Amino acid sequence: MAIAVIDEKGRIQIPERIREELSLKSGEEFEVKTVGEKITLLPFISPEEFIERMEGKIKSGNVTVSPEEIKSIWKMR
Repeated sequence: MAIAVIDEKGRIQIPERIREELSLKSGEEFEVKTVGEKITLLPFISPEEFIERMEGKIKSGNVTVSPEEIKSIWKMR
């Protein structure tokens, strides 16, 4: 478990161990959601980035990625 403190500007620093574990880098954007009484941070993926990630996974009409993988990539946004 890690403890984070909200500073006077409302910022929270993600502990270094977690940033390293998830390969998070300075400047990355996140979608902030509340789920019940929990705060959830999800990596933000723009529609353009989603399309870029999908390129190479779908080849000239032959789908090489499962619907579950597409759903997983889209949920990351």
